Amino acid sequence: MDKKAIIQRYSLDDKYAIELLKVLDKIETAAQKNIYKHTNFLDPYIAFICEDVLKGEFGYVRFTITGGYEEAERKIITIYPDHFDETYEDIPLKVIKIEGLPREKQFNHREVLGAVLGLGLKREKIGDIIVNDKTIQIVALEEICGFTQLSLTKIGRYKVTTYIDDVQSIIPKQNDFKIITDTVKSLRLDSVSSAGFNESRNRTALDIKKEKLKVNHIPILSPSYNVNEGDLISYRGKGRIMLDKVLGATKKERLRISIKKFI
Repeated sequence: MDKKAIIQRYSLDDKYAIELLKVLDKIETAAQKNIYKHTNFLDPYIAFICEDVLKGEFGYVRFTITGGYEEAERKIITIYPDHFDETYEDIPLKVIKIEGLPREKQFNHREVLGAVLGLGLKREKIGDIIVNDKTIQIVALEEICGFTQLSLTKIGRYKVTTYIDDVQSIIPKQNDFKIITDTVKSLRLDSVSSAGFNESRNRTALDIKKEKLKVNHIPILSPSYNVNEGDLISYRGKGRIMLDKVLGATKKERLRISIKKFI
């Protein structure tokens, strides 16, 4: 396995290159020692690259990519030799559920993540955090769940109670959104993002070059990148939007677009 050549093919910066190298090491170990291996939770971009590499490079291993439920963003990869029976694959994920939340407080993702990381846990051991009105669900590697259940007794100043459940019990978050309609000269990333996030086009273009925006979880560095219907755009610190529909052209030859802005 020429790991260096694989990494160079994707022109990754040091952070992503290190993550990909860790996965390549696990592929090699699984094949050579005839064992199951699994990664920690991966950034969606790295998960996308790893899936591409595994499909194209390694006919001698099988793999599964999962985050515990279908809509998960953060995922792990389990890797095993191709002669293994996949029905015996053990996905090492559980969900930590927090219920009985205080009526006067609505927790957000950042508060929950901060409480978990405050226990001394590493981010890569934790998957999606699903915050609903009455329940918080934290997808995590099974190896940390027992400790987390015993140690996570507070979020901020509020006492909480936790228990561990199987990932099959996860209730996905229903994303709330508002519809924004606007006109743009083209479907360039800077134009669509400017409309959706209510930022100037110049500011948006600068932030794209600073790697603050992703399309479908993939970093995009060109303001002129063309966005398609259904593309998810995330803007660091500002949230996420989706280009829902292109509604047609105006008399001034601009495009009317409909954008979903997630709340």
